[in-house]
Amino acid sequence: MSFLSDAAVLPGSTGLLHSNGSAVVSSSSSSSSHKGPQKSQSHAGFLAPLARLVRDPVGSIAGSLGQYTVEERNEKSREDENQRQILYLRLKAAATYDDWRTSACKLDQVEGNDAWKLGDDSSEYNVELVEARLRQLEEARIGCDVGRMLFLIRTSLTRGLGGMGDLRLYKHSHIGTKSLIERYIASAKNTLRALLDVSAKDDGGLDPRYVLEKMLAARQAFGRSALLLSGGGTLGMNHVGVVKSLFEASLLPRIISGSSAGSIVCAVLCTKTDEEIPEVLAQFCYGDLSVFGKEGEEESILRKAARFLTKGALFDISNLVRVMRNMLGDITFQEAYNRTRRILNICVSSASLYELPRLLNYVTAPNVMIWSAVAASCSVPFIFSAAQL
Repeated sequence: MSFLSDAAVLPGSTGLLHSNGSAVVSSSSSSSSHKGPQKSQSHAGFLAPLARLVRDPVGSIAGSLGQYTVEERNEKSREDENQRQILYLRLKAAATYDDWRTSACKLDQVEGNDAWKLGDDSSEYNVELVEARLRQLEEARIGCDVGRMLFLIRTSLTRGLGGMGDLRLYKHSHIGTKSLIERYIASAKNTLRALLDVSAKDDGGLDPRYVLEKMLAARQAFGRSALLLSGGGTLGMNHVGVVKSLFEASLLPRIISGSSAGSIVCAVLCTKTDEEIPEVLAQFCYGDLSVFGKEGEEESILRKAARFLTKGALFDISNLVRVMRNMLGDITFQEAYNRTRRILNICVSSASLYELPRLLNYVTAPNVMIWSAVAASCSVPFIFSAAQL
């Protein structure tokens, strides 16, 4: 044992006694002059810890346990940090939404963000209002009160209730927000389903046509979610990945709007059916996208300079028109809506200083060719010349 290893000076001798286990080795220049028994003083090293334990048993045990706890805590911290780094790498390299969601949920657990989600106290939204609305929805649904459910949906269902859409609520964790907000959203969805089920069975005492009328009015007041795809030149092709993920998650809105490069993506999306979209998105980046010139026919700088001086644009708009006509065909906004039931919106600006920008869709411009609307939306000054609808 380590606490038995000691060095003791023998009485009346200059020699040292080294104790190591059961072997005792003595070295002394005057050992012959001492014939009697000799007492080792190594017992002091053995008795010291025992004496401390006797004097303060609680303190000695607590100190040992405390040292073990600190080491265990440090080891756990190192393991958590390693796991965090791995999860961050998986989050960044995720190829699908499911992979990203799995890593985000685990990362929230490791970093302790779930505790923040479960806590109801927050100054970033009106907790009392959301709790009250949640309680009202739960009571009406559990009691199968059709009239009460319809009243709450028609009058109380609003976006951003109590400030629950505040961006600050979505910066504390990698995914999700306060559990109370998520419970309210789930309760609202369950109430809608319960109302439809009860009214379909004609058990609520209300005319289904009356319920339908109120539900349509509630939808009109609540509004619909829309996807807006902005411009950005070739960076607009990043929209393809966003659209693909939303479509695979069944979260793609029916209303899609785009401008400039975004109008190219949304025009293709809103002219294809759900069965055609997966193949279109997979092959989109490999198709003919030579909107600045014909492939293999690069224009000289002198020709671009001459076009810029005569027409005020570097590139010929006819190349963009050719690509879009080959991609879409001669289809109008109304025909696209009838075919896919998606609402395509394309923003265009007038060449005149006295006209406001226009939003083209199946209501405002039903007979306009979509390819011409895309060309007009992409007609950026000094890049493309103005296009006619």
